[in-house]
Amino acid sequence: MKTTPTILIVDLNNFARYPTLAIGYLVAPLRAAGFQVEVLSPLAHGAPAMTHEQQETWLEHAKRRLYFSTHPLMQRLHEPLRAAYARRSFRAHPPTLAMLEQRLQHNPPDIILLSAYLEHLPTVTWIGQQASQRGVPVLLGGPAFTHPQTIQAWRQLEGISAIFAGEADFVITELVKAILEGQDLQAWAGVSSSSSENLDAAPPLQGLERLPMPDFSDFPWERYPHRIIPVMTGRGCSWNVCTFCSDVITSNGRTFRSRPLAKILDELRQQAERYQARDFIFLDLKLNSDLEVWHGLIDNIQQTVPGARWIATVHVDGKGENGLDAATLQAAKMSGLTRISFGLETGSQPLARRMGKGTRVERNAQFIQDAHRAGLSVRCSMMLGYPGETADDLRATLEFLQTHQAQLDRIRPARFKAIPGTRFERLYHNRPSRFAGIDVQGWNYRLARADYRNRNTRCPVYRKVKRDILSTIHAINSQPLRDDARQFDGLM
Repeated sequence: MKTTPTILIVDLNNFARYPTLAIGYLVAPLRAAGFQVEVLSPLAHGAPAMTHEQQETWLEHAKRRLYFSTHPLMQRLHEPLRAAYARRSFRAHPPTLAMLEQRLQHNPPDIILLSAYLEHLPTVTWIGQQASQRGVPVLLGGPAFTHPQTIQAWRQLEGISAIFAGEADFVITELVKAILEGQDLQAWAGVSSSSSENLDAAPPLQGLERLPMPDFSDFPWERYPHRIIPVMTGRGCSWNVCTFCSDVITSNGRTFRSRPLAKILDELRQQAERYQARDFIFLDLKLNSDLEVWHGLIDNIQQTVPGARWIATVHVDGKGENGLDAATLQAAKMSGLTRISFGLETGSQPLARRMGKGTRVERNAQFIQDAHRAGLSVRCSMMLGYPGETADDLRATLEFLQTHQAQLDRIRPARFKAIPGTRFERLYHNRPSRFAGIDVQGWNYRLARADYRNRNTRCPVYRKVKRDILSTIHAINSQPLRDDARQFDGLM
């Protein structure tokens, strides 16, 4: 092994308009251990960053109508159209691949660390083949590599030396050394290769107070419209019950763990000074999972970073204190919170109960009203096509959206997805009859999704109400944002 091995980290995440937090957590310990680390970011070489939830035009509405169509013909076309869209959205950026190919030919690194989503399969395949031809080992990782059958499907790719399933923050340095020295990786928790039997993810990371300060110095700050620093105060979700949720089964979503408030505030201060920024996006699945942290941020962020602005996602829990009362939301606005997002999913109480949301429609309504009055930009996600959803459920959702149309800035609707590892998969496998009308055609573990048909969504009445919902969503999403919410426009 060379005295100072060179590590090339290829970051295929080009969705956000801020640095990739997971990459920053890898760079920091590797540099501290003396490795030469280089980050290859497509954005730095001209690849356009995908944006989300910006002011809509009629074209976005038309595409959404097609995507959510439940006409029998369109249901058969859903999967082919989705696959075509994924290929287009996740296609490789030619200049980036050309630069990587040139690098491998003339100055190959000692190892490539590759961070990818499952939709990046074509690009990962190409990189693995190129690295294999030049004898460069590739360690692959990403949030979705936690399901055994997904790991099994991906570890067979040419040139992929190993897959790490889990949070590598504390082990990445020693793991890279082991690969470079040709050590047997069988004993490593969460490491899988074509020659190993292990298909299990590493246990959830403990001791988050020991996390390093993420290193974002390799990212193209000059190409971002605004300097926004990503932060996570903890990992996982304290609710962790929703049947459809795949976030809680990703590598850092399994079980809820929090960081000490003092560590978080110190990170905010240091990162603001290092990157000359005062805007933060908190990437926690639910920032109010730890109420001490939630209230501590509200009380201390302005003293820590004067002029700070921030956005966050929360869970509107219907049971007990959740830190989302009117007074706290007003204090949060005063502390610099600009935008708050939550998972609405439905305006039907019976459907919310079947989803395992753990809240009441009335509580969601109160939260929206209180957050809007506090001056916050309110955004929500919602779901259409959940198993058992009826036209009556949709009517309740339509009524809810119309009632709060003036108080919601953006809505991100999603079509229900049957995803391996979720509570839905377990419930379906145990007793498919509880999901009458749902026919799972097969599970694609390579892409971690199922091809299924939902016969309940085909009736004309259901489809009519759904069209009205989509029109209401478009009316909301086509409105301009208030001035103080534009700084974070286009972010997830």
